Amino acid sequence: MFVIDDLGWNDTSYKGSDIKTPTIDKFANEGIRLQQYYVQRFCSPTRSAIMAGRYPYHMGLAKSVISDGRPYGLPLNQTTIANELKKGGYSTHCVGKWDLGMHKWEYTPTYRGFDTFYGYYNSWEDYFLHTFDSYIDLRNNTAPVTDENGTYSTFLFTEAVEQVIAKHNSSKGPFFIYAAYQSVHFPLEAPQRYTDDPACQSIPYANRRIFCGMLRAADEGIGNITMKLQERNLLDDTVIIFTTDNGGQMAYGGNNWPLRGGKKTVFEGGVRGTGFVWSSKLPKLNYDNHELLHATDWLPTIVEGIAGLELDRNKWKLDGYNVWPTITQDIQTPRKELLINLDPPTHGFRGQAAMRVGDWKLITGLPNCSIQVPRQKNNTCPDGWVHLNGSIDHGPYTPSFIWLFNIKEDPNERNNVADQHPDIVKQLKERIEYYNSTHIKQLDPAHDPKSDPAKFNGVWTPSLK
Repeated sequence: MFVIDDLGWNDTSYKGSDIKTPTIDKFANEGIRLQQYYVQRFCSPTRSAIMAGRYPYHMGLAKSVISDGRPYGLPLNQTTIANELKKGGYSTHCVGKWDLGMHKWEYTPTYRGFDTFYGYYNSWEDYFLHTFDSYIDLRNNTAPVTDENGTYSTFLFTEAVEQVIAKHNSSKGPFFIYAAYQSVHFPLEAPQRYTDDPACQSIPYANRRIFCGMLRAADEGIGNITMKLQERNLLDDTVIIFTTDNGGQMAYGGNNWPLRGGKKTVFEGGVRGTGFVWSSKLPKLNYDNHELLHATDWLPTIVEGIAGLELDRNKWKLDGYNVWPTITQDIQTPRKELLINLDPPTHGFRGQAAMRVGDWKLITGLPNCSIQVPRQKNNTCPDGWVHLNGSIDHGPYTPSFIWLFNIKEDPNERNNVADQHPDIVKQLKERIEYYNSTHIKQLDPAHDPKSDPAKFNGVWTPSLK
């Protein structure tokens, strides 16, 4: 399972991007492209949804990013994909970005069902120095890695996955690898040989050129990993899942055109996820799946659909569905609706919520990621449609707290039709109110001084018992 950080709707060349991604294109074009697949609007919430199969609003994790030693994480009473697969004899491996809690060891990957971990705990870091706020955040299992200063993280994470594959003994069972690349999250950093590549140099926008180099390096890494699978005669027995964690962040080179908005917004550019599934043994290949899917669906789909294991849906209170038949046979999804966002009324987003029911999408509150609407001047979170050159097409804009779009007819959300369909607005608001009744307090504790890495030899380390 490849998770690419902050990959926008218009950032891969199989979708027409100006950035060439030949490996990603190969598997997307041979596989099943998920065209109505949704994620959360930023990283920790999506990763919790993937890992536990529940909406982050049901775990207290929708409000913020879990970083800098803040004392919370994916609740310990939640299962994970890794926990469930281990019951079926899988070896489990986590590489790259975790971002699901680090204040206690119990919240870190090797305590959440993963046999091995090579990566970092925080939400981002320097690609070469492997530091967050000037302190080291790189681990091999639980041991700090302090001797890779200067090595690009994409290379390190690719090599770590390759080593897992090289050491795998098929006679001892199958494996699950969660490969969460740091790319293409800020900071904008890439080895010069990638940014100097003519494929990137032809891009006239400086941030986009560096972004191009970052994505090209990740694409090459995925190519090296799949070649290693081929060398071990494992590729034909492997299912590849590819997903972003949220929409692209345009201020740092990402792009979601022609979708509206971007990372942190509930417009489609922030929450419609680039994703696909590949396996040489799928009954139907090379097609666009248009069924409604969500990040919460991965746990039951992987555990029940791919691994064929039993899963106690009621025990774990899953919001996701096993959509393996939907994906592989192009049949109707069991999912009739999905909750895109839910902020309590006391939150700074003034009760912003969003959900899909069939072709309809309702947004209540302010769909921008800032309460300083209608627009942020620095373009970090625009409410319009952002071209590759960074210019914003604001289009028809009427400030509103009720937005209704027919995504099938208006996938780019240019026409708010709430006034024309008050019955649909009422129906979807009732569903939001239902979810409000199941909403638990969202966690967002302040940084804990006990986690100061200066107390742990300059390394980010679980600090609480």
